[in-house]
Amino acid sequence: MNIKLIRLLILLTIVSIQQLVLARNFPPANVNVVAAEIKSLSPISWVSGSVISRNNSQLSAEVSGRLINISSIGTKVLKGDVLAQIDDKPLLNTRDENRASVASEKSRFKFLESEVKRINSLSKRKLSSQKDVDEAVSKRDVASADLAAAKARLAQSLQDLAYSKVTAPFNGIVTQRLSNLGEYVVKGKAIILLVETDNLEASIFAPITAYRFVKKSSDLAVESPLGIGTAAIVSLVPVAKSRSQLMEVRLDMSGFDWPVGLNIKAAVANGETKEVLAVPRDSLVLRREGISIFRINKDNIAEQISVTLGMGAGEFVEVKGDVKEGDLIVIRGAERLQNGKKVQINQNNEALISGKKTNG
Repeated sequence: MNIKLIRLLILLTIVSIQQLVLARNFPPANVNVVAAEIKSLSPISWVSGSVISRNNSQLSAEVSGRLINISSIGTKVLKGDVLAQIDDKPLLNTRDENRASVASEKSRFKFLESEVKRINSLSKRKLSSQKDVDEAVSKRDVASADLAAAKARLAQSLQDLAYSKVTAPFNGIVTQRLSNLGEYVVKGKAIILLVETDNLEASIFAPITAYRFVKKSSDLAVESPLGIGTAAIVSLVPVAKSRSQLMEVRLDMSGFDWPVGLNIKAAVANGETKEVLAVPRDSLVLRREGISIFRINKDNIAEQISVTLGMGAGEFVEVKGDVKEGDLIVIRGAERLQNGKKVQINQNNEALISGKKTNG
């Protein structure tokens, strides 16, 4: 037994010496490090949503007629641009007819008004009765009302003429034609679907239990296949359906170049903020035996430390173990690093954590 034990100790010594020789022969590993720090973290959950337009409008015909022009799908328009045109020939005829009616009624009114003046003059000289005066005044007042009605009909025909052009109420893009060229459309029939491309919002649905935490926030972190960023909270609707228990949160997406309909995720706090010792998620080494991080000591030697995780928020996560604030933790190069290995610390940590591009 003693001989076997001695042989085992000799073998272990030889292996240790070989490892030391190999370690000396290999150059130090290049790593990037950051200091572990105390951070205020809130537990978060990522909820789904999508980019939406504040205005998604079905524009309708306000007069009846044949459709003689309509914008193509995908056309980008500015506020006031003509999207569709209804044949205005019948409306032009009605306008001309009403103009003639106004001219006729105006002429009749002027004549009757002069008649009132003439009969009043005769009445003062006792050459006309009061009955004649009252009759002339009545006819003049009727003519005045008829003139006003004729002017109203002319104004309506001019308005209808303007309505023959369907214009964009905001900047946007045509996404659907609801009527086709040559069709006879009636007043109120939807012609075209216009989606506003400015002033976009995101609609996300968060658990109603997160209401008091979301209420304290002014913005939320968002991410999509097109990037990441932060969006301001526009409105919070603290009303949930009994089955889903989700409330709607609207975010301002005007600072993002993301299209309408894009699926996104938003980080919503679901617990109280706490002061914890945190490290970037990129520093975690996930292996079969457990989770660990590598700390670099003053001699630039890597020390592998087993840790347990606490709450996480964004790029950072709470760690519990033999770690303290200020310890230098490896965030790049830990994948092949071994305990006790000499390292070379890189000085530039720019754009390392998460490796994601920002919105824009």
